[in-house]
Amino acid sequence: MKRKICNFTLAISLLVLVLATVSFSAHAQPTVHWRLDKSAYAPGDSGTMTITIINTSGSPLAIRNFTVYYPWAGYDTNGKWLSNANISYDLSPFKALTTTGANNYSYTTPLFNVPSWWGINSPIQYSCPGSTNNRHGTYSGCILLGTNSTSRYEGHDFFVTMAQAFYNPSSLSTISEWVPVASLVVLVIATAFLALAWDSLRKLPKK
Repeated sequence: MKRKICNFTLAISLLVLVLATVSFSAHAQPTVHWRLDKSAYAPGDSGTMTITIINTSGSPLAIRNFTVYYPWAGYDTNGKWLSNANISYDLSPFKALTTTGANNYSYTTPLFNVPSWWGINSPIQYSCPGSTNNRHGTYSGCILLGTNSTSRYEGHDFFVTMAQAFYNPSSLSTISEWVPVASLVVLVIATAFLALAWDSLRKLPKK
């Protein structure tokens, strides 16, 4: 009986240890922040994004690479795959991050260009995985981070705020307001010319 109790206790202890290890591994990931150089963009605009990685895993960490898939990554309105909607960056050598002090790393992407057809109501075509083995896939609005803590790539969502387009009919309104005034001016001038012509005709000597 005592032997069964000991075996049961040992099994429970091993289970708790495994669960604790899995829980630690699941949370031992760095924190990723991103910042765009503008608060909002219009179609056709260009910009950059700064990615900051902070080691909050509790253990020394090395950044291997990251890949950025912009929100418009996928197919354009003509059904053509966009070839410049993502970038990949490999760190060589890897960037080592300590748990304190030098525990962060920032990188600013090359200039990106918002497609002329991309707007505030454009739908994102693909999702961003929480974790994946495939670094190069079909993702949108996603930062994939590769570290030495796992062979997988950790996904982090991001978005690009698009400016609201406003229709300003002021120029048309101004034209519509000035058309009647211009017509009145032309009518007055024409009337004046007719009056002068009539007066000149009256002054002609009669034969």
